[in-house]
Amino acid sequence: MTAIPKPRIEIPREEIRSQSQSFWTQLAWISAGASPLMAWRRAARMSVADLARASGVAPDVITAIESRDHIPNRLELVALSASLGLSVGDLED
Repeated sequence: MTAIPKPRIEIPREEIRSQSQSFWTQLAWISAGASPLMAWRRAARMSVADLARASGVAPDVITAIESRDHIPNRLELVALSASLGLSVGDLED
């Protein structure tokens, strides 16, 4: 019986490095007690203003979500997760 070769997927080193860096940055923020939104935003190297522009969610709402003073509704979660390239579940606390 002949083994079927696995397809080789080439991923540029820069992309691997940036994904790895984002993961470890995000993990460090979560471990320090940050909200998932703050951790992912910082891992993406976005300011609150950057994320507000990208998502259409007001900066004060983003700050309130990050400080856990506001529970985001479904539309806010969808907009924020899409702007960060994540699934909605990634932002749920």
